[in-house]
Parts: sequence; C-alpha cells; structure tokens
Amino acid sequence: MGREFAASEQLSGYVLAARLQMDILGSLKLPPSWYQVWLKLVAAQDPTRKATAPQVRGYIPITQRLLQERCMLSSPSVSEATQWWSHVGWMRTARRGVVQLNPWLTVAGTSEEQKQWQTDWIEAGGPDCLIPNPEYPAQWRAERAQVKFEAKAARDAERRAQKVVPLARRPKPPGRKAASA
Repeated sequence: MGREFAASEQLSGYVLAARLQMDILGSLKLPPSWYQVWLKLVAAQDPTRKATAPQVRGYIPITQRLLQERCMLSSPSVSEATQWWSHVGWMRTARRGVVQLNPWLTVAGTSEEQKQWQTDWIEAGGPDCLIPNPEYPAQWRAERAQVKFEAKAARDAERRAQKVVPLARRPKPPGRKAASA
C-alpha cells in the first residue's frame, strides 16, 4: 500500500510512492524550515558516490552546519527540524556528521542495498516511522516546551533549596573626575 517499484539505470527498489509522500508532507502543518531540511536531506542522497568505507552508500555525510548553509537557516531552526525528523522516524543519526534516512521511505540505491540499509536501521535501533497527523508538529512543539519549562522549574527549585548565601558586595570606589582642560 503506497509503495511502488522504482527502476532506472542506476537504481531499483521499492520506495514509498513519491506522490503519497508529498501528499503526507503537504497535509502536515510543518514550519517551512522543517520541510526545507527534509528536502535538502533527500537531495543529499548520492547514489553515484562510491563506497570508500563500509556502509558509506545509503548514509549522508552532512553536518548541521552544512545543512544551515544549504538551507540558509539558523542553527536552532536546523536543530529543531532534525530533532523532529528523528522523532517521527524518518531519519536517524548514524554517527556524528552522518545521517541515514529511513530506508522504507526513501532509498538512493539498489534493492539489495535497500535490504542492507533496512537491516542496519533495525540493528541500530532506528525509530519506528510515524505518519503524523496534521496537528502533530504543533503538539510535539508544545510537549517539548512543557518539558523544558518543567526542567527549568526543577533546576530553579533545586537552587533555592540549596540556600546559597550570597557574598556581601563591596561598594564601588568613587570614580575620579576628569581633569578640566
């Protein structure tokens, strides 16, 4: 359901129908920056890159800084977007500076490579893929804001409970007046 076989000279395999994926993305009330980061990640897949190290193909060597440059976005915008895509299981961080897009959603490789990348995803404990409802991005942001608020309140309460005695401040010495000329 929703999957189609894609074949070309370089690629073949089952992928989520691009039309269906675009329909899902178009239905979500996503901040434009999140959508932009996803598109740049998909575009960064390079099926022609030769494997110079094990498991290089199927993984995207990209840092948040490079995503910032490609998307022309701020660091917090890129960070929030990548956290969102990881949360819904559309991508995972394989290691520092290397991400893997969910191989059930998008693959720039052969069917055999797709099977291998699916195995890698499962073995790495990659998150289950969610197809979120249109309101879920706002709910996710609200939940994150609530967690941050509660963590800050706990830190503040801990500081108050420590009963730290402030040091007495010494008064500033009087300033000198500039000599008149």
